[in-house]
Amino acid sequence: MAEYLIKVGKKGELYTPKKMRMKMHMNPGTEFVAVVKGDELLLKRRKTISDILDEDALTIVSQMELKKERSLLEKKLMDR
Repeated sequence: MAEYLIKVGKKGELYTPKKMRMKMHMNPGTEFVAVVKGDELLLKRRKTISDILDEDALTIVSQMELKKERSLLEKKLMDR
């Protein structure tokens, strides 16, 4: 685990060190989920559809199950 110094700008923007950006693959537009716990801030890289599709399969699903899940995902994406 590595620790990095992050500075906050006048408008609340976070300035991160280049080593951290490289390690975390932080490119313009990359999204993170911020989790606040007490005085701690944890940033988790938000998974994209591509990230999920690249993961190893955990189970086998039928075509009907896949269509149902696709409908649920489409609804979640449209509700954003």
